[in-house]
Amino acid sequence: NYRGITSLSAGSKLFDIIVGNFLINQTMNYISTDQHGFMPGRSVTTNLLEFTTICANQKESKAQVDVIYTDLKAAFDRIDHEILLRKLLKLGASERLVCWLRSYLVGRTLRVQFGNELSNTFTNKSGVPQGS
Repeated sequence: NYRGITSLSAGSKLFDIIVGNFLINQTMNYISTDQHGFMPGRSVTTNLLEFTTICANQKESKAQVDVIYTDLKAAFDRIDHEILLRKLLKLGASERLVCWLRSYLVGRTLRVQFGNELSNTFTNKSGVPQGS
């Protein structure tokens, strides 16, 4: 499983950060407070601390704790662009923002280099661009 590398200019990277922060702020009301991955100020560590606290409280109450952990391997590599854009519109994202994101995601052409070999150009219809 290889990850792509994209070199962005400083201006593009700054713009990417601004848009990313905007999207996080716009979606906070739709994301569970139990979500720890990819959330500012949260991590695997905060998830484990919260879970340990729950277990300790349940143990004191002599209650049962059931846990299911899932790992959505390469989940972001499988995101269909059009489905993502429709969801954003449904959640209230502006038409303008969705149009901009569509221009960023849809129709991107890629090539893969492995050693000295370079693939033919192809269009990627799912996943998030790497390096941004």
